[in-house]
Amino acid sequence: MARSKKQSYKDFEKKNIVILGAGFAGVRAALDLDNLLRHHDEYEIILIDKKDYQVYNSALYEAATTEHSLVEAKKVKKTVAIPLSDIFRNTRVKVFKAYVDSVDVDSGMVVTDSRIINYTYLVLALGSTADFFGITSLEKYGFTLKNVEDAVMIRNRVEDIVTKKDSARLVIGGGGFAGAEFAGELHNLIKHECIHHNKKCENFEIMVVEGSTAMISSLPENVSKMIGDRLSGMGLKLKFSTLITEAGPNFVVLNKTEKLDCDLLVWTGGVKAARTPGNPDLERDRKDRIVITDNMNIKKYPNIFVAGDNTGFLDPQTKKPIAQTAQEAIRHGNLVAKNIFRAIMEKPLHPYQVGNSKYIIPLAGKYAIFYSKNLVIHGFLGWVIRRAADLRYFLSILPFSKALKHWLFETEIFMKND
Repeated sequence: MARSKKQSYKDFEKKNIVILGAGFAGVRAALDLDNLLRHHDEYEIILIDKKDYQVYNSALYEAATTEHSLVEAKKVKKTVAIPLSDIFRNTRVKVFKAYVDSVDVDSGMVVTDSRIINYTYLVLALGSTADFFGITSLEKYGFTLKNVEDAVMIRNRVEDIVTKKDSARLVIGGGGFAGAEFAGELHNLIKHECIHHNKKCENFEIMVVEGSTAMISSLPENVSKMIGDRLSGMGLKLKFSTLITEAGPNFVVLNKTEKLDCDLLVWTGGVKAARTPGNPDLERDRKDRIVITDNMNIKKYPNIFVAGDNTGFLDPQTKKPIAQTAQEAIRHGNLVAKNIFRAIMEKPLHPYQVGNSKYIIPLAGKYAIFYSKNLVIHGFLGWVIRRAADLRYFLSILPFSKALKHWLFETEIFMKND
């Protein structure tokens, strides 16, 4: 429908709970609200996203490193794109595929490219975008890994480089979770592409550039060292205490002084919260995260809740923003749903409690590191735990048969790169 012919979506017998974003937080909030409000037909649950699928971000690094000759693009998409129609098939959640033009927080209204929706409660779960730290050349020449299209473009570019060149340098900007996971699988992809095109693998250098002194420096030193040792042992070059300060079509500049040839730059060095369309006057931190109360809502607008990467919630112990991870986003969505229900029932809201995070870092092939506060497991068993974690998530949002089918398909495709 043309933008000039917008329709107003008003149902005077129902009150709308509108969720913006179908990521980990948005989907969890919608599913839990559907369960909590099963006896409250006066409420409509509406989920709005520009895509008609949920991107399983945790596996994008795998999708970007599937060998071109073995896996076609539509299968790559299928591994990380979970149809919203499958997730919400047996629920009362209404899914609208639309672009959000603006959010009017004072009038309680969401304006999309096809309709205007009034809300009683609003959930902002719009996710994050790449943060280039104001380096315009980095934004222009660096590939990001935030969606399905990014993954397909990266794998196509890698195949093109190996096909046309006898040597190359591929640079990954950022040694955090995304950079470490992608680096390991990129090594495997280069190896397979070189065999397929009869090229020498040792002539294709993979370099990880990280500003801190270790890979995933937020983890304990011994775990960071295990990650670095695993990657360097595979032949990757790791440069620590180093910043990419400029980029071009075929080069990068490090620390403003060292210029290196670069055939592919993939930027995983930081994210910031996606801005709310229309830029409503909401208090934000330097990463564009919305400042919220302990109950996950906005002080000035208590009927607006925030979840996922949009949250500017500080950990009471560390006084730092909580980690922008899938497990935290799922916890946000769960609590937001409970608090909206409690608000409807006129009960006190529950504060957010930072959970004990567990991390799984896959590092090429059937190897991963599982880390929790009191336990570290690495190697094949770590990989098994990661595969189990994926299945557990699919089972939490899909019927059993569909969850198992998706997991088996994903496992089959991704194992081709091992």
